[in-house]
Amino acid sequence: MRSRLAATIIAAALLSPACGSSSTSPDPVVPAGTYQSAIAAVSGPGTGGVSVTPKAIPEATFAADISVLITGARPNASYIVQRAPEIGRTQASDGVCQRALGVAPWSAANPPAPAFVTFPLGAGVAIVPTAANGTGSLNFEFRAPTIPAGTLFDVMFRLVDSETAPATELRSGCFTVTVK
Repeated sequence: MRSRLAATIIAAALLSPACGSSSTSPDPVVPAGTYQSAIAAVSGPGTGGVSVTPKAIPEATFAADISVLITGARPNASYIVQRAPEIGRTQASDGVCQRALGVAPWSAANPPAPAFVTFPLGAGVAIVPTAANGTGSLNFEFRAPTIPAGTLFDVMFRLVDSETAPATELRSGCFTVTVK
């Protein structure tokens, strides 16, 4: 089952547009931004897109505007936004997203790290609420003061309806981000 899921995710990542460098989006479901990816369903309904637009800040650390858009998802639901950034290990920017797939250097044989981590947002977490028609969006700024400017890292996003036992999971393709 796990290998089948990994194969499905790898196939979806390879078949979906992984990233772009334009500030416009050719697909109306993928938000405009510096780095973009389509989002596809691993389980449950829904499609969409994500974009990450890094920006230079005086602290010379990671800051980005992140946009998420989903459509055709469960109506009147809440989707938690998570990411699997590859920072601090080998192969951090090889375009594969080993962390999200649970393979070395992010496997159980290495120091533990969760595959996906939830984005904090204010006093809560980043959540995309859907309307009665199954569409939803969220735009937010994220900062990580431990990631210096110039760092390149792969990342994959996912949206889940539960952190502990998701019935619906939507994932982006793998893309590489450069910190400004």
